[in-house]
Amino acid sequence: MKSDYTRKEMEDCLRSIGVTEGDSLFLHTNIGYYGRMENVRSAEDLCREVYDALKNVVTPSGTIVLPAFSYSFFKKEVYNPATTGSDCGMLSEYALKQSDTFRSLDPNFSVVAWGRLAEEFTTNLSHESFGEGSFWSKILASDGKLVCMNHTGSTFVHFVEKSNAVPYRYNKAFNGKIEFPEGNVYNDYAVHFVFEGEADYPYLDRLDKKTRETNILTSADLGKGTMSAMKLKDYYDLISSCLKESPRFLTVSG
Repeated sequence: MKSDYTRKEMEDCLRSIGVTEGDSLFLHTNIGYYGRMENVRSAEDLCREVYDALKNVVTPSGTIVLPAFSYSFFKKEVYNPATTGSDCGMLSEYALKQSDTFRSLDPNFSVVAWGRLAEEFTTNLSHESFGEGSFWSKILASDGKLVCMNHTGSTFVHFVEKSNAVPYRYNKAFNGKIEFPEGNVYNDYAVHFVFEGEADYPYLDRLDKKTRETNILTSADLGKGTMSAMKLKDYYDLISSCLKESPRFLTVSG
């Protein structure tokens, strides 16, 4: 079967959209979006090749972060950072199995990270999943970038909503138990910036269109799809500006 792209073409694509050695990246991935990679015969092969391509471009002086959200406290389940699965796709599951990655203790919105700032991004975090002291505030402060393998909407928007005190969301604490690999279990809580009502359901297509109309986004074709990247600071400023013009820009009623 003919392939749609190669591992080298993926690395070249990442560099062409501005990803460089030493970068801190947060990724939303859909690794099947690009079609068939050359010499890949299984999902495991694809995860390994994509993951290694990312590592090769940013090098150990950079950092790769993937969402590993489990929503454990939402589901009234015990959260164990070593054994709880990710609801965010096979690449994050692959990263969780690697011995040199770190996972945050957020029982709802954990992330898994590799590289120079991996431990910093995943430890000593706020109980507020999207507040100051959260992972999102740390990667923003480190001049991080967002890499999008498909849509440019990102969970990062909830941090921007929180920072801008949008009128349709509020803090809500979720209680539950966290279990460590050695077997210790303790009670904890996590605060999410929640919404109520169908009118305020998240809608990010408007944001996706907006980012593609500006000069903050750099994109390049790869296989059957397109890959994009932008600085989180630029993304933050764009969303904040949109929220000032229309407070419900990120909702279905916006």
